[in-house]
Amino acid sequence: MKTDRKAARFIRRLETEFTAENKSYRGISSDLSLSGLFIRTAHAFVPGSMLDITLHLPDGQASILKGKVMRAFKTHMVALKNGMGVFLVEKDSHYINFMKTHYPDIDEEPTSGKSSFQTATTNTKPEPEPEKKPDPQPADFLVLACSKCGTKNKVNRSKISLGPKCGKCGSPLVISLS
Repeated sequence: MKTDRKAARFIRRLETEFTAENKSYRGISSDLSLSGLFIRTAHAFVPGSMLDITLHLPDGQASILKGKVMRAFKTHMVALKNGMGVFLVEKDSHYINFMKTHYPDIDEEPTSGKSSFQTATTNTKPEPEPEKKPDPQPADFLVLACSKCGTKNKVNRSKISLGPKCGKCGSPLVISLS
């Protein structure tokens, strides 16, 4: 399977706490890299959400990070990983030093003088987020509405011959040529 990863990753399960939209949750990290990580959790946020992350490192220290959700996976199947892929916007020295134990040739500095937690607690007024424009659908996907529950499903055109099913109720999706 082809991956679009730009940085080398390694699997390390570390306790993780993350906050977004005034909601705090816990998860387990996996697939760590210098530029991002995957957080296994049942509480994945939608792509584009900004997270304040506390990663509990093996030496007992806590690394304070800020990241942007790039992908979210929610499924009822136990074999697949529920969670979210996060791009790290701000990294502290604890995280960089931890990464250097696995990749000694890393030559990076922390991306913020303040931790994201300090930034979030010292600002009394949250900054307004810029208006988000919806991304246009790529031509290689179809949006099919389920005839049973009405949920809209995004289906890759190359997978249509496999008989796609609704992500919510599991009933087969009907492809109408109109």
